[in-house]
Amino acid sequence: MKKTTKRTITLTGTLAGIFFAGAIAVADDMGSMNGMSGMGDMSSGAGSMSATVGHGKGIVKSIDHKNGTVTLEHGPIKAFGWSAMTMTFTLRHRSDMKNLKKGEHVDFDVVQDGQGATIITKIHPVH
Repeated sequence: MKKTTKRTITLTGTLAGIFFAGAIAVADDMGSMNGMSGMGDMSSGAGSMSATVGHGKGIVKSIDHKNGTVTLEHGPIKAFGWSAMTMTFTLRHRSDMKNLKKGEHVDFDVVQDGQGATIITKIHPVH
């Protein structure tokens, strides 16, 4: 066998060994995921993480059909430590807008995404 071929085989074997050793080390390190408490069970795929849900009561101040948002004057939301205020929320389901009217009292559920955006997951008028 030529020296060049032996060197190529040796180099390829060495690189493969380094690659697999690194992959095993990364996989082992990810098993514990130190510092990732509170992230929910990620083993069953995206969307399985449980988010904190805030429950609120408020009054519809405005509805923006174009942007899929609603502005509410709401009372305190204990789950997030929020005091009463007026906020604009994105609606997860734009179809919920058809049931809303300006000045109407509503009950709603809200979550925060990873970037801190507030998203209403449920909203309905209080009669």
